Amino acid sequence: MAPPVLSLWLSKGGWLAVCLTVAVFSLLVKLGFWQFERGNEKRLLEQAIIARADAPYREISTLLDTNDWREESVLGIKVKAAVNPAPFPLILLDNQTFEGKVGYLAFQIVSLSQEPEVLTLIELGFVQGARTRTELPNVKVLAVPLNVTGRLYRKSANPLSSALMAEVGSTMRVQNLNIDQLSQLLNTELMPTILQPDNLENWPYSFPWNPIPLTSAKHFGYSFQWFAMAGVFLLITVWIFVRWIRKGMPQGEKA
Repeated sequence: MAPPVLSLWLSKGGWLAVCLTVAVFSLLVKLGFWQFERGNEKRLLEQAIIARADAPYREISTLLDTNDWREESVLGIKVKAAVNPAPFPLILLDNQTFEGKVGYLAFQIVSLSQEPEVLTLIELGFVQGARTRTELPNVKVLAVPLNVTGRLYRKSANPLSSALMAEVGSTMRVQNLNIDQLSQLLNTELMPTILQPDNLENWPYSFPWNPIPLTSAKHFGYSFQWFAMAGVFLLITVWIFVRWIRKGMPQGEKA
């Protein structure tokens, strides 16, 4: 009779179990390293945002003259710009929370004083939701041209759900701020970045500042979880393998 270990290696089920074990373990380790790398990237980004907090305001035209404004690296850059309300629907980003309240982040499309015309989203702040979802809140918007200062940011895409899912009307409610899809829907080109103003006087809405929803600490935490799961999976696999060998050994050979 062949030893248990040899029987295992010669059986199709044994090879399948080994391949499955290696695949699962490799996947868990790979996910751990991926989260670790994302954590390092986010940490560098956080450090850059902190450094930009004390930097002077830049004319937004200096960004538009380059391709920098298309990159994630614009997060937190302080700019000043002359904006003019454009004839597009008000945008309400659904399912937002702020200080324990549920509501929307409101955005208005404005044009910058550039040639050719450049359109961008300016954040109007957090607006508390109405009593029912069928009722949309009345939102104060910019009605006249204005010189604003503020910070640039861009919404991170949700890998599980990034579709715009717009409810079209004079006020447009969306589930994700997918600027590419919004541009296609409105048949216009929008800057991929958003301007959060900081000089609107007597403005009724607050401006939550959350440029990086998943911080570096969260990514490092997820990385530790994946590595821990890989370690536990490996220990369980070894324990099952040892028990299987001992079970298949003759009684006299057991330790």
